[in-house]
Amino acid sequence: MKKSIIYSLIILMVGLLASCSRYTYYSVGSNSTNLSRYRTFAWLPPIKQTRNVAYNNDIADQRIHESATAQLENKGLRLRGKNPDLLVRYMIMVDEKERVIDQPVYNYAGGGFYPRFGGFYGGRRAYYYAYSAPFPVYVGNDVQRVPYKEGTLVIDLIDRKSSKVIWRGYGIGEVDNPAQAVNDIPKVVDGIISKLPLNEAK
Repeated sequence: MKKSIIYSLIILMVGLLASCSRYTYYSVGSNSTNLSRYRTFAWLPPIKQTRNVAYNNDIADQRIHESATAQLENKGLRLRGKNPDLLVRYMIMVDEKERVIDQPVYNYAGGGFYPRFGGFYGGRRAYYYAYSAPFPVYVGNDVQRVPYKEGTLVIDLIDRKSSKVIWRGYGIGEVDNPAQAVNDIPKVVDGIISKLPLNEAK
């Protein structure tokens, strides 16, 4: 009973921590590319890495396009279908992951002595004191494995003339709730595009 309560508290704490920082963002780009010389962009069809319709559907597609277009325009780029400087592409990946919770296990032995300095007992200096209540003795570890889904949204910026990816941004987080994951898309896209090294348009 105690063990199940401890596990429940651990899972709850992990959930609370995850809710505080639900997604992480990072990006990679070509050091030799000056992004400020690009002015326009257009969309390419997405790369479909998952067939799970709960995450890859028309609603998710629309939200990604609308959010990313708005954020890129805030960065000074303009959507243009004819001869754009950049091509934008995204992909969604959902992977099965496993979190390992390593919990120490103790055996409670009754009575004993703990070291103590100072004081006198029976006319002699006391170095130990009696401890009648049970005290914990470490006996090993109990490992619990908690499955979860990890979702990744990737946004690529591709130089149209060279066909090379010049910048890639990632948003990664737990997506065990598909509806919540789709609702979070604008926030995730904003977090990804915020990594793009372009100043916001004035």
